[in-house]
Amino acid sequence: RDLRPYSKQSPNMTAVAEECDSMQSLILPLQEWIQINVTHQRKSLNALSQEANSTEDFISPASKNERSDCKSDDAARTAKHVRTACASYATRVAKLLIDRLVRSDDLDISDGENHNEDVELIEVDHIATKNFVVSISCPNGVKFTGSPSASEIIQQLDTQQMESILKESAEVKLVPSLQNKVGFQIDEAIKLEFYQKIGLLFYELFTGNASQPPHFCFNEDSDDTSTTNDDKEEGGRKDEEEPGSEKGRRKYAATDACKALKRLDLSGPMAMLQQMSLPMSICRLVADLLEADEGDDCMFRSLNDVKAEISQILEEPDIFLHEETITPTSIDFNDCNIYGRSKELYNLIHAILQAPHLSESNISTVVLIGGDAGAGKSKLATSINSGLRNHGWNILSCKFDSLNQNQPLSTISSTFNDFFQNIATTKEKLHEGIHVDVVDEQYVNQLLESIENHLPASGIVALSKLIPSFRSLFPEIFRRVVIDDDDGSGNEDDDEEGNQCVTGCITYPNSDTDDDSDCLFPDNIKNQIHYLFQKLTHAISNPQAPMMIFLDDLHWADKESLDLLTSLITDVGHLGMDADLDRRCVCFVATYRYNEGTNRRVEKCVHAIENSNVSQVTYLNLDGMGEQGTNAMISDALKLPTRLTRPLSDVVRKKTLGNPFYVKIFMAM
Repeated sequence: RDLRPYSKQSPNMTAVAEECDSMQSLILPLQEWIQINVTHQRKSLNALSQEANSTEDFISPASKNERSDCKSDDAARTAKHVRTACASYATRVAKLLIDRLVRSDDLDISDGENHNEDVELIEVDHIATKNFVVSISCPNGVKFTGSPSASEIIQQLDTQQMESILKESAEVKLVPSLQNKVGFQIDEAIKLEFYQKIGLLFYELFTGNASQPPHFCFNEDSDDTSTTNDDKEEGGRKDEEEPGSEKGRRKYAATDACKALKRLDLSGPMAMLQQMSLPMSICRLVADLLEADEGDDCMFRSLNDVKAEISQILEEPDIFLHEETITPTSIDFNDCNIYGRSKELYNLIHAILQAPHLSESNISTVVLIGGDAGAGKSKLATSINSGLRNHGWNILSCKFDSLNQNQPLSTISSTFNDFFQNIATTKEKLHEGIHVDVVDEQYVNQLLESIENHLPASGIVALSKLIPSFRSLFPEIFRRVVIDDDDGSGNEDDDEEGNQCVTGCITYPNSDTDDDSDCLFPDNIKNQIHYLFQKLTHAISNPQAPMMIFLDDLHWADKESLDLLTSLITDVGHLGMDADLDRRCVCFVATYRYNEGTNRRVEKCVHAIENSNVSQVTYLNLDGMGEQGTNAMISDALKLPTRLTRPLSDVVRKKTLGNPFYVKIFMAM
């Protein structure tokens, strides 16, 4: 699935192995790891302060005032960078810790059904820093005897070496006395206490403070303090009126206001964390764990929610750690990401990468992506273009339009013309002596030579009506053909296999005909066009340089284009060429709309492809995004964790049915 290019220069694996063997591994208690992280932050900030003071002595008094504001801003940014770096190290350890708690090989008995009395469980009281250890790797050249303490490591290492240790944290485990503890048994009675225990552990991990946050206490079994007086008078029963009633609105508005005031409490966990200059995402995560509320729609549902939020922070540090790209006044959808289409993306990549293998048996690869307007068909198909190009693929993109239906073959011909125009530009640079990459130079020369070997001069001239860039690529051929025409030579020529080829220009017929007409071109011209494009695709593609032809909005294609595509896909084994030397390697990817793709022309094309024994068709149907896909899309747009955007995404999905385009429109209203 990974289409990133492989490095041409493989690393020296022996040297890498020797370097890994020379690095000493240590097991540190989590409390001591926290001590090292806090010390590293303090030393780094002190070093920055000393550096600023030393440069101050070399600045003249007259310029000190002018530079004071600028220096203070730079110092603040640098200090923030140091704190953010230390927070990122702690976030990685938090991720490793949660991975240990939700490890797939742990026994899941949260429902109590699979409980085994012989199994030792991780209890709530075990969730504390004293019960975890961190596996780290020492920098090269640093050796410790025995099991050094945090103070010994701090005394021996400088700030850069400490940073290396913090970065190389590899695994978090339970202390040896608890190694055999597996699984959880968390019921509703202790769920809030469980999340608060994790919140306390994270509070110490990110702040270095082992004491509880001010004004913090565990939730205990007590009467629901959020019950209003009216509810108490009625026996504590909940409001049974409709959510849209006036009384219901007042009640829920009051509850939301209480939650907002709780967040603004200057003595609460959120305020204390913000005063320590931690990133807002970290403050929000720890505070929500400490203040876990059963009635909060954004409450963590499981440890997987905690894991997902930490992973999101690490995967998008610019947003959640550095907070450099946050624009709270606007909704910025990330057009580069694909949401809720992982299965379809995998099937697409798998089908395309099968094309070189299927071409050995003269089998054409076809991928048909169907869905409603705005479902993300084109985005899915083009999302892998960069990876394919890095693997040596050439990509031709055709976008059909309803306005071009009266110009048969115009979309396909313009796509091929754009491709060859780029080749002509590179050839012109070579002719003018402009430096061009050696790979590009070899590719251009090989491509032009292959075209001349596959197509006779008369065929190249005939295709120039549809592909005008041929005139600049093969000037000698056009000069020779014109001279031959002036001498009164014949209008037809035979290629090397004895097949008859057209020599003049291909002219467009009158396109003002009904859609049900059999053809727009006369049969002889139509067959010649199909034959020439067959030869052309063989010339410009092979298993070493495969090609993907992307056909966007196939439902708008004209009949002649559909006939040409059908011929290119199904007529691959009768050109009389050597099976080993002239094997074509083309993958066709087409998108079409459900509500537009039922016209007879497209149906006829698809049926012809399906019924042929020389094509393998893969169907991808894009319906609306699911809950996770919609939530991920809204989370990225709002720069908020998926846990917080879940209630909003549920509403948006019901209104838009998960259609990505409609989600954007709805969110912009």
